[in-house]
Order: sequence, then C-alpha cells, then structure tokens
Amino acid sequence: MRGLVLEGGGAKGSFHVGALKALYERGYTFDGVTGTSIGALNGAFIAQNDFDTLYEVWYNATPSMLFEVDESMFCRILNKDYDKDVFKYAFRLFKSTLSTNGVPLDKAQALLAKYIDEDRIRKSNIDFGIVTVLTSDDWKPLELFKEDIPEGELKDYLLTSAYLPIFNRPLVGGKQYLDGGLYDNCPVNPLIYRGYDNIIAIRTGSNMPRQQVIDGTVKVDYIEPSDTLGKLLDFRTERIRENIRLGYFDALRYTDRLLGVKYYVKPLSRAEGINFIENLGHNVYVEWAKILGVTGTRQELLSRAIEAVTYELGLNWNLEKVDVIIAILESVALDLNLEKFKIYSLDEFIKAIIENWRADYKPKHELSYNLVKILIENYVN
Repeated sequence: MRGLVLEGGGAKGSFHVGALKALYERGYTFDGVTGTSIGALNGAFIAQNDFDTLYEVWYNATPSMLFEVDESMFCRILNKDYDKDVFKYAFRLFKSTLSTNGVPLDKAQALLAKYIDEDRIRKSNIDFGIVTVLTSDDWKPLELFKEDIPEGELKDYLLTSAYLPIFNRPLVGGKQYLDGGLYDNCPVNPLIYRGYDNIIAIRTGSNMPRQQVIDGTVKVDYIEPSDTLGKLLDFRTERIRENIRLGYFDALRYTDRLLGVKYYVKPLSRAEGINFIENLGHNVYVEWAKILGVTGTRQELLSRAIEAVTYELGLNWNLEKVDVIIAILESVALDLNLEKFKIYSLDEFIKAIIENWRADYKPKHELSYNLVKILIENYVN
C-alpha cells in the first residue's frame, strides 16, 4: 500500500500543495494519509478526495483569511518595514492577543466548517491519521486515525493537531491539547504500523521533532524543499504561490528523477553521462589542471576537481561525476540568477549560463566559478 505523509510547518504547508499537484499529474494515488499540524489539515482534504478545493484555498490564501489582522500592516511587519505606525499596530495586536489568551482560531474554525466534511472523510476508502499532544494527561502524544476520533469531533481534533502555543486553544472534550509537532512533525510510523510498505513524505524543512522510522525495510521517499519556504505564519499570497511553485518542481525532481539540487536538469543515461565527461575537450582539462595545480589522466584530474568542489560546496562525497559538474554549474547559475522554474537539458543549462554570463559578477564560490568559466569558454555541442 502507498501512503502519504505531510509534515507540519504552518504557512509552509503550501509546499505540500504544489508537490501533490505534480504527483497527481504523474498518476500517483494514495491508500492512506497522515499529517501533523498543517499537514493534518491538508491531509483532511486528501482524505475526502478534494485536492482541487485544497489547491484553490491555498492559491488564494491571505493573512486575513486566518487571522484578524490589517493585511498591509501585517505584511510590513513580515518585511521588517518598521516605522512608528507599524510599532503602534504591533503593540495593539500584542495587547489584543494577551486579552484573548492567545491568537483566536475563529477564522480557522470557520474554514474547517466550510470545507471539511466529516462524513465524507469517514466514508472515504483512504486511511486518515493525525498527531496531537494531550497536555491534560502528562503530555501524552496521540496518533489517531479517523476511527479513533469520536463521532462529530473530527474537526475539533484536526485543529488540536495545529494548536501552536501562541493560539487560544479551546478545550476538546474538556481536555487540553497542543500541536502534534511537539512529538512527531512528520508521522511516518503510524502508516508503517498499519502495514504500508511504500510511503512518500512531503517535508517543509521544519526543525520540529520527528520520530525515528521504526522499520528500515519500508520504502520511505522524502520530497524536500530545495529553497527556504519563509516563516511559519507568512500567509502572504505571493509567498504562498512561490511555495506552491517550488513544491511542484521539487516533486517533479522526484517523479522524473531530475538532476540538480537547486535547478532541474533532465536525467542522463550512464552512456550519455560518460560521453559528456569524455567530450569536455582537451583544452578544458588542460586549463582545469592549471587551476587545480595537478597533473595526470583525465580521470585523475576529474577526480581531483570533484574532491575540491565537493569540499567547497559542501556536497555529498558519493555523488556521480555528472552530478558534481551540475553542482558546479548550479553554484554559478545561482550567482547569475538563472531562471529556476524550468526543466533544462544539460546542454540547455550550460547554454543558459553562457547567455547570462557576466564577467563582472563576484562569485560566492571562486573555484567553481573558475572551472565553469573554462568550461563555457571551450564549450562545443
């Protein structure tokens, strides 16, 4: 059975939506979904087979959709655009939050009431589980599937999974709860306990606790953000849409086995990779040898280049040769602000760098810059 796990992370949950769009376009389906915090809320839409609505809600999200805030002032606070008026507004907001014992969740409750259908979730053939922490009972973590939740209280329990300490947290069944991310922000194990053997977990880059996966024989693949997703409560429309776009392309990296870490490059066969390495050209290797201060065969030179660049860029030592060359290219592409959201062939990627090359820019990684400079000056395809 294939399961889906959605990690908590507040507004970063917008990344889930873009990733899911890509997965569904590639024909993926899921027998069960678990999530924590925003992952639980997003998971409820998946459990009721309502991805289109989930996408629409996120795509049109605004800060005032969830909180009683002045959007322009709230955005200025997030942008650190401070002046006297902003400080006054922030102080009033702080006083209001204190008077209500935390940020009110009225709007979040209204959203759940509007979009989540408990009956549909219970009748769905998709397993659905959440994580929350029962603070009334010695901070007991709870991993609950839909059948474990009392009838008529599913939406209440959903919200408890997202009970951040800053919120005014209504009691549920006379008991107190806190965000499930305090125990397991990426709940893979509940699906493993149920016998799932193929799991895709969509992460948000959160630093909240995660429980160690209990069975190493289970196939668990992670889709991770290749860039920062912003702050926990940054529900600005432009930030949300950027996260959706990032999620979409980072999931395509997974489904289509794209190369690269920050960019998206079509995969090469082993023969194509070897051919590319062999055809870099004699002059490239001669100039690289001068930069690296080494001599030897092409393979020895390339190994030395990989060793040096791996250290400079902080890469995994076990990368293939073509992967390291793409990493070198990426470091320069980032400096040049090359268009990110595009799937390149390796040839297109190199040519895009050549077209955007600026000899006057200051590289962050000097060795990679020098190696790429030699490559593009001698590149022939």
